[in-house]
Amino acid sequence: MRVVQIAVALMLTVVSLAQAHAAEAQATFVEYQGQRFDLSKAYQDLHDYKNDQANLTPAQVQRVESLMRSAKFGPRFKTGEDLDAALSTLEFPGYGLYYANQLGAHVDPKLELAYVEVPGRSLNRYVAVERQADGSLLVVADFVAAAEPEITRVKRGVDGALEFHQRNGSVIVPAHR
Repeated sequence: MRVVQIAVALMLTVVSLAQAHAAEAQATFVEYQGQRFDLSKAYQDLHDYKNDQANLTPAQVQRVESLMRSAKFGPRFKTGEDLDAALSTLEFPGYGLYYANQLGAHVDPKLELAYVEVPGRSLNRYVAVERQADGSLLVVADFVAAAEPEITRVKRGVDGALEFHQRNGSVIVPAHR
């Protein structure tokens, strides 16, 4: 009987410790570009954080936007892997990073368009890169613009200037914000 009591007590202790550990594992902040950003509340699950439109306070959203606008990017990447690594540092935790053109697969195989979501602002930071003769990738455009209409493609026009397009093919002149 004594062994059963000890086993039950031990099991209850383990369950209590597991519950305490789970409570401690709640996320209350994220780090981005070497800075800490407090969340609007504690999140126990990454999906809950990602799906909550109000996961940052208005003050934190303003800080994030400022930092995302000023974060250095490029101007040249030796390889596609270097570009991927740089883009991942530009992406705010839990928010989107998207490739649009996919090098070699669309209208202008030398150009790539990627963008990251700016939390809480309906804005994206867009980056267009162009493959150079030596295989490196040069940043040819870097700007923040409205998320809608979404820019999904970039190509060179007949005059050599960059043209940005939405999904239906219409040209978009990005309103830089």
